[in-house]
Amino acid sequence: MINRIRYGILVVGFIFLSALVFAGCGQTPAPTPTPPTPVATTTYAGDASCKACHEGTHTSYQTSKHSTAFKPLSAYPMTAPLGTISVYDALNTENKTPAQLDLSKEGTVLGVMMDDYVVAKVPGFKEKIYRVAAVHKAGDKWEVQPAKEVLDADKKPVLGEDGKPKWSAESYTCGKCHSPGVEANSPSLGVSCESCHGAGSAHVTAANDKKKGSINVPDSEDCLTCHKSDPAKDAKTGVITVNTHYGTRNFSASAHSQSGQLKGCMTCHTVHKANAAGSLLQKDKAADICISCHAEKKYDPAKIMWKNPTDERGHFTADHSFGIKYEDLGDDLATKPVEVTNPATIELLKKAVPDLAK
Repeated sequence: MINRIRYGILVVGFIFLSALVFAGCGQTPAPTPTPPTPVATTTYAGDASCKACHEGTHTSYQTSKHSTAFKPLSAYPMTAPLGTISVYDALNTENKTPAQLDLSKEGTVLGVMMDDYVVAKVPGFKEKIYRVAAVHKAGDKWEVQPAKEVLDADKKPVLGEDGKPKWSAESYTCGKCHSPGVEANSPSLGVSCESCHGAGSAHVTAANDKKKGSINVPDSEDCLTCHKSDPAKDAKTGVITVNTHYGTRNFSASAHSQSGQLKGCMTCHTVHKANAAGSLLQKDKAADICISCHAEKKYDPAKIMWKNPTDERGHFTADHSFGIKYEDLGDDLATKPVEVTNPATIELLKKAVPDLAK
């Protein structure tokens, strides 16, 4: 009896499994998922690639101050042959071992920023890139000097075995705007086409009928990446100071900015073509730009766009408020920062820059 029950269970199980197999055979197999199409990484092509199709624009841009913000050391004829320098890490004073940099060796120096700092990679130091020296004009040529000297506790130069001050390799925080190609690993290290247009390899390789829309077309927001100069409030004192570094000081408080009727920076500035002075301006004379919209007025840009009389880093830039006079700020000439202490001007700036009211 027991054997019959077991046999019956086996038969029923066999029939059930057979039904499952036949049912499965009648179904369409699930399709194999299609792997996602890999997206090509857009890389930096370099100015030479841009020039191949835009030679006129490229040649015109080379006359601008933007294009010369970061130049190769070879662009500076020297009073003496370049050699090896010893520099100490200013960002890691515990490291007492200097780095030896042969400035004459190709690839050692990345470039020279604003006819001043010699910028190089320093293996073994805390950071990758430093200001390792400076170039100074000597007659019709140049000579290499320390970017800064190593100082002791009394702020006196520390002398090396040769009796000369030791050279200090200083931090380089200017690269984002003065040599954006370095961080981007671009063939063009300075302020190049792709600094504003973005990486262009996809644009370069695109078919002619696909090039439009394959690269960024810059607007004022791109300019403000490096040229935003709103006033700021000192975290410790609460005093509002004017930003004199980036060249568009107080523009947010101007009627030009707040009217919304202008096309931003390009109302007065150009993108590629420099004027006779190398500035990216629509005209050779700034006053002629004002006349374009204010024919009945005779503005003197030197007065309405005053330059700050003091600055900690030597940045003397034109005010872009077109109305706030220097005398209206309440600045203390005894200090290098340009302070705003006049209540009326403070209220005007707070309306333009709400963060100042916090």
